[in-house]
Amino acid sequence: MTRRGKLALLGGIAVALLVAGLLARDGRLLALSFPVVLLFGALLLFPAPREVDLEISRAFSSSRLEEGEETRVTVTVENRGEAIPLLGAVERMPGGVGETNGEAGTLGALPRGARREFSYTLSPPRGAYRFTGLEITIWDRMGLSPRRSVVGTEDELLARPRVEPFEEIVIRPRRTRGYAGMVRANRGGSGLDFYGCRAYVSGDEVRRINWRAYGRRGELVVNEYEREQIADVTVVLDARLRAHTQAGGESTFPHAVRAAASLASHFLSRGNGVGLLIYGDFINWTLPGYGRIQRERILDALARAHPGDKAVFEDLYFIPTRLFQPQSQLVFVTPLAGEEDVEVIGVLRSRGYQVLLVRPDLLPYELGRASRDPSHDLARRILGVRQGLLLSTLSRLGVDIVNWDVTQPLAGRVSWLLSRRGRRHR
Repeated sequence: MTRRGKLALLGGIAVALLVAGLLARDGRLLALSFPVVLLFGALLLFPAPREVDLEISRAFSSSRLEEGEETRVTVTVENRGEAIPLLGAVERMPGGVGETNGEAGTLGALPRGARREFSYTLSPPRGAYRFTGLEITIWDRMGLSPRRSVVGTEDELLARPRVEPFEEIVIRPRRTRGYAGMVRANRGGSGLDFYGCRAYVSGDEVRRINWRAYGRRGELVVNEYEREQIADVTVVLDARLRAHTQAGGESTFPHAVRAAASLASHFLSRGNGVGLLIYGDFINWTLPGYGRIQRERILDALARAHPGDKAVFEDLYFIPTRLFQPQSQLVFVTPLAGEEDVEVIGVLRSRGYQVLLVRPDLLPYELGRASRDPSHDLARRILGVRQGLLLSTLSRLGVDIVNWDVTQPLAGRVSWLLSRRGRRHR
């Protein structure tokens, strides 16, 4: 109710009690009117500020942090209008941000030109959090007429996925860039690993001559080493709800996001050009790039990623392959929704793309929580057989597969299966 409405109501009650007391000649009714008259007078003599001009500012010790890290939020309320006898300001917390440590609000007088400040700490899970403002309550001097509103500015806090470091990931796309890097180009030139021999031509370095071959054949032959260049890599994160399984309140999607972040960071650290495609509610495409700035872009996009279930993107058939560089390296991070996904990946292989599949698997987690119900055990066995058939089909198509038990670190699994040493022991 507005101040004018309260004055009208209190005035009406006071007059009614006075008139009733005089007509009835009842002192009790007259006594009842005195508190109402005093309250009416207090509202009339001590009104709340008519014009409120507050400036809200919010500062984070770090507005971009890794999930689980702590950030300190400092909020300042400055009064640029009339003096406020009593001000209450409470932060409007975005959903899912977690618990706060400290006071997320303030209460007290705020004279003209003065400031009030409060701070608290957060340790949010992965996600993008939008702070929209403060819930402001203003009282008059008697504390009788509160006025409530929402005032503030919008700020965003990004909690990025945790990144695991990898020792080595060997990829062999058919096409590489013409710049020195760490991906084998399947072409002779300058490098570290022996590639082959060819006939000597004028201008070749003498130190590259294979003197043993010359002693046997009587012809000058030079050694060639496999070139190492940079490659184009696209990380595809499957964000379809139907693809991600749930078990005991656990989902494969957060694990898939962390895997995509770790893989993208690794390939960027090796000098490759990396792009990111998030395929879920809509197609979120981060253009390919290089270096630290591209890493920041990709991690920001993954912080905002969420699973979706729009019917138009239920299948992988609608992935825009025109965005991928021809004969480049594709990295799919997906649990696989079914046989149709295997078919799409097979088509990409037939078009000359080299494909790496990282599949987060919740089945070992579920087996750890296994009940003694025979029907549950049978269902898990059937699911395991189905997954094995899908993965064996992809393996025959030439897809590199990392079937990742999410209860274990991803780095150990990847570093073994995709390193040079691990490939030799397959």
